[in-house]
Amino acid sequence: MDFRQLESFVAIVKHGSFTKAAEGLFLTQPTLTGHIQSLENELGTVLLNRCGKTVTLTEAGEILYRYAVNILNSRELARYALAQYEGKLEGELAIAASTVPQRHILPRLLAAFNQRYPRVSFRLNQHDSKGVVQAIASSAVDFGFVGTPVCGNELEAVELCRGRLVVITPNAGRYADLEEKSLAWDELKDERFILREAGSGSRSVFLEGLAAKGLDIKDLKVIATVENPDTIKQCVMAGLGIAVVSELSVQEELRLGLLKAFYLKELDLTQRFYFVVHKNRVLSPVARAFQEFTLEYTRSLPKSPAQRLEPPAFPLSC
Repeated sequence: MDFRQLESFVAIVKHGSFTKAAEGLFLTQPTLTGHIQSLENELGTVLLNRCGKTVTLTEAGEILYRYAVNILNSRELARYALAQYEGKLEGELAIAASTVPQRHILPRLLAAFNQRYPRVSFRLNQHDSKGVVQAIASSAVDFGFVGTPVCGNELEAVELCRGRLVVITPNAGRYADLEEKSLAWDELKDERFILREAGSGSRSVFLEGLAAKGLDIKDLKVIATVENPDTIKQCVMAGLGIAVVSELSVQEELRLGLLKAFYLKELDLTQRFYFVVHKNRVLSPVARAFQEFTLEYTRSLPKSPAQRLEPPAFPLSC
């Protein structure tokens, strides 16, 4: 077993493809295939399931993958320690984030980190909160950012900041002339609701708020379930129904008068955003620097939902 074989194995798993892994490692596919065959022969087991263009891990592959990631990261730690790498970090960070953190928290955080470490690049994947957790647990990414609490013995979630969910309506009809900032549930309970997909952090917060009031999803007139937040806003503008979304996600539409937004008086719709890390993984120097930087950055963010989390509220640097 050597580093080239482990690098090839990890790259195939991360890309889910021999072709993409070969391109990323600047190897030919026959060379990459040879590395995997040698590794499997040495270990006496099959590591990858090959079905057409799809590549998945066998049970043995899942065991090796966890160790392989740590081995390669430990090698990088040794390299940088010997080179006194501080200030010379370079490499790629793989980050998964749910919609709101990716659009409204990560851009400034990554820009600030890049100012300190300009040789580091980023690979961002968008999932719902559940998908982010799965990506970290499977070692597909280094870190995650989500809008819902995270459970699991191997994962740790650090609260970054808080926001609020609001009910958005068309800026038309009975809502157009309303001056109130908050509405009672009884004023909305008969409306048609557009919900985010299962696994969404904002959906979970909304349903938890309903549960605290003795209600559940069956008490809603759900007209649509939509994954894309921009599509939800367009549907509300078109009059399909109303929706409950992060206040952060509708700042521009509110400024332009395209939508109206209201707080719900009886429901606690505070949403917490978390930085998620794998507790048992050996971090590469780049990942370790990013974790330390993010925790430092976190201390500068407003925690109270009373502090509106509009983009200007986020500092450009720590």
